Amino acid sequence: MQTRLRFDPSTQDYYERRIKEGKTRREIVRCLKRYAAREVFHLVRAVQACPAS
Repeated sequence: MQTRLRFDPSTQDYYERRIKEGKTRREIVRCLKRYAAREVFHLVRAVQACPAS
């Protein structure tokens, strides 16, 4: 998450939005971890749906 916060513009925008909402850095990182987990889950699920022939 730290790398993503430093280099990814969309993540930085998200971070700024959440700060303005009054969230703490800890809460924001928790949300980002959930988001990353969902991304990975969907990628893995897509690979499992297409069995290797």
